[in-house]
Amino acid sequence: MSCISNIDRFLISNEIINNLTVIYRFIGKNDSFRKSVDTDLDRIVSQTVERDCYFLAKILKLDLTDNRMRLIITKDSNPRSLDEKTLYNLKEVLSSYQKFSEEITFDSSSLINTINFLFPTKTIKYDYERYDKSSSSVTSKRIVVDEEYKLLNDHLIKNDIERIYLYLHYFIDLCNIEPFTIDNEVLNYLSLLLILRKCEIDAFKYISLFEILYNNLNGYKEVLNNASFNWKEGYPKTLPFVKFMTDLVIDAYKRAEKVIKEYVTDKSLHKGDNIENTISNLPRTFTKDDIRAYHPYVSESTINRALAKLKDENNIKPLGKGRSAKWVKTGML
Repeated sequence: MSCISNIDRFLISNEIINNLTVIYRFIGKNDSFRKSVDTDLDRIVSQTVERDCYFLAKILKLDLTDNRMRLIITKDSNPRSLDEKTLYNLKEVLSSYQKFSEEITFDSSSLINTINFLFPTKTIKYDYERYDKSSSSVTSKRIVVDEEYKLLNDHLIKNDIERIYLYLHYFIDLCNIEPFTIDNEVLNYLSLLLILRKCEIDAFKYISLFEILYNNLNGYKEVLNNASFNWKEGYPKTLPFVKFMTDLVIDAYKRAEKVIKEYVTDKSLHKGDNIENTISNLPRTFTKDDIRAYHPYVSESTINRALAKLKDENNIKPLGKGRSAKWVKTGML
C-alpha cells in the first residue's frame, strides 16, 4: 500500500515541522555557499562524489581493497573485476546525479537503465507482484513504479504537500516495492541521494551523504525497517524515518557551513601553515582523514607536503602505509 497514495492521512509532528523550518533556512543560504567557493565548486563536488563513492562501496560491501578503491575512484584506473567495474560505474552515476539532478527522473525506464548500467554483466529485470493471493495473475512492478511516479508528480504539480516530506515518503514506497529481481539495495541508496538533491539540499554538494550514513548505518536501517513495518497493510510508521532524515540534513548543513568557513580561511592563509596548525591541535595519533575533516577541499598533494615537512623536522613519524595509515607526533607539536 503506497505511502504517497495515503499521505493525506499522515499527521506531521511539531518536531518535523521545526526541522523543516531549519532546513529551509539553510536552503536559503545555498547561493551564499556557492559564492563562497566560487570557481572551485566543480572541484569540490568532484571530491564529494569521490567520498560518496568510497563510502557507498563500503556500505554495499564491494570486495575491493582500499588501495584499489582509491585508484579507481581518484585516478580512474581501469577496473579488473566485476566489483571494480561496479565501483567505476557507480562513480559515474553519482557524478551525473550531482550535475543533472533536475533532469533525471524516477520513471521505470530511468531506473532500469541505471541498474543495468551499474551491473552490465547481470540480467536484471522488473519483478512481478501478485495483488490477490488467491489469484494466479501477476502485475509487472514496472507498472507499479510508473503508477507511483505519477502519484508523486501529481502532488509536485499541485504543490499540495511539502516537497521534502513528500519525497521521503516516496522513498519509503520505492524501498518496499523492490522493483527488480536483484540488487534493489543499491538503487535505494542512489535514489536517496537523488531525492535530496531534487529537494535543493545543497549540503550534499559539500558533504558526503554516504559517509554520514556509513557512520550511522544501524540507526538508518532501524528507522527504515520500522517505517516499512505494515507497509503492505497500509499502516507504515513513517514519522521516525522522516525525523531521522531531517535531523541528518540539518547535521549535513551544519558541517557544510563549517567546512566552507574553513575553506574561506584556507584561501586567505598559507594552506601548508594552516594544515600544520590543525595537526598541532589533533590527538597525538592521527590520520589523513582527521586532517580532511577540517580541510576537505585541500588537495592530497598539499596535505602530503605538510606531512613531509613535519616529518623532516622530526615532529611526526608514520605508523604504517596506505590510505588509512596513522601518524604520531614525536616533536614539539
